[in-house]
Amino acid sequence: MRPRLVFALPLFIVVVAVGCGGDSTGAPDDARPAATGSPAPAPAAEPQPGDPAAKGATLAPPNEAFKEFHDQLRQYLELRSRVEKGLPQLTETKDPRKIAERAAMLAKGLQEARKESRQGTIFTPTVTAEFRRILRDDAAARTKTDKANIMAEVPQKPAVVNGLYPTDSAQGPAALASFPPNLLLVLPELPDAVEYRFLGQALVLRDASANIIVDYLPAAAPARSGGGG
Repeated sequence: MRPRLVFALPLFIVVVAVGCGGDSTGAPDDARPAATGSPAPAPAAEPQPGDPAAKGATLAPPNEAFKEFHDQLRQYLELRSRVEKGLPQLTETKDPRKIAERAAMLAKGLQEARKESRQGTIFTPTVTAEFRRILRDDAAARTKTDKANIMAEVPQKPAVVNGLYPTDSAQGPAALASFPPNLLLVLPELPDAVEYRFLGQALVLRDASANIIVDYLPAAAPARSGGGG
């Protein structure tokens, strides 16, 4: 009996070895990389400090003063549109007399529709503070001569809401004094119907067709009108 056990033992060892065969590393099947399929996707890169995605939430907010200015100005333009629709239709013409008559009718309609308007309707406190900052910085960068030249041809009359902007002089009709181009680059953009002008010591919003003063900012000019220092 004993010799049979001796011969059977090696056979048992071989069977056990075959049954436990496989990866010599001993790693379980689920830990081995799959033989087929796409490689695992790389982890998404995190935004770096300089990327727009990383600083999108901290971008400078829009200028609230400019937004308020445009909101107030939009109300005027809506009113202006309603008044203009109530006027007789003007066919295309180059006749100065007809154009002037139409402008006068528009001015009268606007003055009537805005008879309760006062200074500050558009130049609210928030808007005023921002405009004064811009005008102060611009004036600080100019020489005394430059500031005097800007105001040399500006009429010396005081600004009045709904009043007409002076377009004549003792010598007759006069061209409007030009507005500094550099200031136009930093002030809020205006629609074609309205423009910036200086009048006396004020910055005014002038209706370009009706020639009325929509609103004004007092004591905003870089120098005295008429070219004074």
